[in-house]
Amino acid sequence: MIQLLDRLLSTFEKALIVVLTLAALVMAFSQVVLRYAFNTGIHWLEAGLVTALVWAMLIGAVRGVRTGAHPRVDLLPQLMPPHLRAAMNAVALLATLALVCFYLSDSVFYAGFINKLNALHPELGIKMVYPFLIIPLITALMALRYVLLAAALWKRPDARAPETDFQEIMAGRTPGEGDVK
Repeated sequence: MIQLLDRLLSTFEKALIVVLTLAALVMAFSQVVLRYAFNTGIHWLEAGLVTALVWAMLIGAVRGVRTGAHPRVDLLPQLMPPHLRAAMNAVALLATLALVCFYLSDSVFYAGFINKLNALHPELGIKMVYPFLIIPLITALMALRYVLLAAALWKRPDARAPETDFQEIMAGRTPGEGDVK
């Protein structure tokens, strides 16, 4: 079940990153051609380009949770005995998950507030809440990624890098098969 959820989430993330990056590329190319070939432009293309790139980068941050690309202290776990490393991994994961859940609830509250204002985006001409909806989406996806990571940590609590174990589990291998003791 976890592998299926991971595959679906990975496909969704990759597809969004590709679509948003290509959309940004098309908008940037169109704006350059319009500006230099026809001495004109479309006013909302700049805002659309920035929005698409920011959304793609935020979805890339969710991918970073899966691959372990976010910065962390790596020296400390190397020096700890396995039971202490397991406790520190659990504390770090729970603290991060709690923070992401707080940001999720806060972003949902703020999106509701922006929606009640009925303010329009000055460049895009749409309700201001629509570009902002990426924040609740990203924090929800990050929370889901951290829950999946907790499942990997549950299988091997003393992991030096739970994200690496998660990738091995998703590939159908036993975590730590290639570890040198």
